[in-house]
Amino acid sequence: METMPLARVMGDMVLLPNGNILILNGASSGTAGWDLGRNPVLTPLIYRPNNPIGLRFEAQNSSSIPRMYHSTAILLRDGRILVSGSNPHAYYNFTGVVFPTDLTMEAFSPHYLDPRLKRVRPMIVSPTSHSQIGYGQQLVINFKAQGNNRGFITVTMVAPPFTTHSFSMNQRLLVLTNSTGITLV
Repeated sequence: METMPLARVMGDMVLLPNGNILILNGASSGTAGWDLGRNPVLTPLIYRPNNPIGLRFEAQNSSSIPRMYHSTAILLRDGRILVSGSNPHAYYNFTGVVFPTDLTMEAFSPHYLDPRLKRVRPMIVSPTSHSQIGYGQQLVINFKAQGNNRGFITVTMVAPPFTTHSFSMNQRLLVLTNSTGITLV
């Protein structure tokens, strides 16, 4: 068991393609719904399960939008996270309340999308998008990479979840094995 650096209820968690977990949204006190949540948590956290205990949580840049109950976060195909919503009320209340209903959207970009890393970020050459394989079939992935990063390249596949009420049901991350060794194209 590990202690989170920030108190958080009603948060959302998203599995990232690199195996880390994004924890965002929610409040630091109260309960879900009916105007009982207080102190919005604006600072997302990255949880790195492979780091030593005490070094697993890393605070990210804060949002200015309180996203509490009925907020959502989902991984997009390009690696960003779409963050949306907040409605800690029994009905839609856009005025006259401490935390109004919010229907806006914003994108969160994890560190792996930092433009300074573009030069060393592997780029898939093939297969093209929407390729289909059957159970037990082999999938060959060709990619380009610069620099001496062969030992650091991992290929993952992510199943998009159905997200509601702070839970991303069916969220899955598959780490693919390399049966022939990494070949750079």
